Amino acid sequence: MNKHPLRAITEDEIRRYEEDGFLLVKGLFDMDWVEAMREAVEEVLTHPGPQSMDIAGDDGTAGRFTFDAWIWTYNKKFGDVVFSCPAPEIAATFMRAKRVNLVFDYISVKEPHTPKATAWHQDAPGNPVEGQQSCTMWIALDHVTPESGALRYAPGSHKWGKAFEPTGSGNISKHAAYAGRGDDEQRPDGLYQMPDIDAQPARYGVVTVGAEPGDFIIHNLMTVHAAGGNSTERRRRAFGLRFAGEQATYAVRHTKLNIRPLADPGLKDGDHFPADPRHRYFPMMWPRAA
Repeated sequence: MNKHPLRAITEDEIRRYEEDGFLLVKGLFDMDWVEAMREAVEEVLTHPGPQSMDIAGDDGTAGRFTFDAWIWTYNKKFGDVVFSCPAPEIAATFMRAKRVNLVFDYISVKEPHTPKATAWHQDAPGNPVEGQQSCTMWIALDHVTPESGALRYAPGSHKWGKAFEPTGSGNISKHAAYAGRGDDEQRPDGLYQMPDIDAQPARYGVVTVGAEPGDFIIHNLMTVHAAGGNSTERRRRAFGLRFAGEQATYAVRHTKLNIRPLADPGLKDGDHFPADPRHRYFPMMWPRAA
């Protein structure tokens, strides 16, 4: 399997990512990685971790929509893929970063006939990272179409200068690992309510991005995005990674949805991520350790 991208990432690709806040990228992973990621995802679905949740099951929706995070901390097969694949180098190139830390890995799996949509959101406000030098890589493991849950984006939304409070796509109060402030607590200053983008998709220039196995979508953590449900007979599996460059900082959040480590990472709000490949939760992944 290729340890480095199969081809050079072009300056035009980087600029399009910087302008739109997201980009569909092809031809950087060989199919051996797709198979390895599929096997790793199946193992996680069979042996879920402490932060696994079924978003569809939270409110009785049909099907199964699984999210799990920090999988590398307990699942060796998944961790071997995370730490060996070309993703950290790719992220460093797109972020123009000198070094890259893993924020967390995750899976997002919508089984056939799972109508549950992923709500419009930005990643950063509910994640433990702050700064434009951060990104998500969403690697497709199946043929993804609008009918099976393709990602949808509001181009340029990472430049709106607004942070929207994430509330989750299901009943987040059922999951202690992700639950943040309660409904009776005041929304923190500087956070806004997400507008109803589905009511005016043309106004926001909404783009739906299909993908083939091995393609990935990279997006800025402030880019507004969503995904539809899966009404097909196909699965929609994604292998996800979130990265921070050397300019990004650790963030303590007070949002309703709060994706955070299970224990104190030893960092204060505003600290830069450590140049430590052995960090308990946020290891430096690029440059790779000798």
